[in-house]
Amino acid sequence: MNKIIEKIYHDIKAIKIQGATAVALSVAAALQKYAKVCSAKGSREFIWQIEKAGYYLSQARQTEPMADNVVEFLVYHLKENKHLDLPNLKKYLISLIAEFFTLINEAEQQIIKNGVSLIKNKENILTHCHATTVIKILVEAKKQGKKFKVFSTETRPLFQGRKTASDLIKAKIKDTMLVDSSVFSVLFGQTKVKINKLIIGCDAISADGSCVNKIGSFGLALAAHTRKIPLYVATQALKINEDAKNLSAIKIEKRSAKEVWEEAPKNLQIYNFAFDKIPAKYITGYITELGILKPKQLFAKIKSSYPWLF
Repeated sequence: MNKIIEKIYHDIKAIKIQGATAVALSVAAALQKYAKVCSAKGSREFIWQIEKAGYYLSQARQTEPMADNVVEFLVYHLKENKHLDLPNLKKYLISLIAEFFTLINEAEQQIIKNGVSLIKNKENILTHCHATTVIKILVEAKKQGKKFKVFSTETRPLFQGRKTASDLIKAKIKDTMLVDSSVFSVLFGQTKVKINKLIIGCDAISADGSCVNKIGSFGLALAAHTRKIPLYVATQALKINEDAKNLSAIKIEKRSAKEVWEEAPKNLQIYNFAFDKIPAKYITGYITELGILKPKQLFAKIKSSYPWLF
């Protein structure tokens, strides 16, 4: 495989590039660079090489379908224009990638707008892990003069929640960090703090409106459901796994035990699943570029808005 593609693959695998949207954009950027140097002799071979390289990159983290969806977007439109000669097809690919970047940027701005509309003054909002879109919603709400507090989890074992805390403090948003195992004490009223809503990101969505997010998310969703606290998922609709009718069809990435305990005792088994599955029944709504949608509304809306996926 080409060195450009290999580097991005390993950067994604090692979480040097993290977050579903960032991964998808890095895949598109890598394919743009690869297109300039690939050895294809004709248009059909070029499409095949782009598809092969794109599929390879999308497998770096299989739980995140947005990377696969950007490849589908590019390959679908390339095949629709396979009559073009090779130089013009390469130019067309570059324009497609620019179009995809614009699509993602415009979608994110709409998600932020929709998310800010949900935040009320004097609310306590709980978030988990590090979701760039969630951070941007909170920052924009602060800019608009809304007064609220955030509670964020540390998110073991890679501590992505520390990045969330750093981003929030930098934006002068009041934040309290919670060790993962203590968050339930807050949700179940063992402190004087009342959490008004949860806003989290996600990495994959199944057709039934369920989703996958960072490990620890299921417990938060179950606790919120039990306490009747709304749980919103802020996400690009393009994180849909259109082949997954439900969560059982989504593969959950299992990562190295050394992330949990680098020098663990010999013969100790460690499970290190990177993601949790959240059933649709625990999700109040999705904050997307297509609107704030109930889980049962999501698939039909995505299908009508992005027909090239299906």
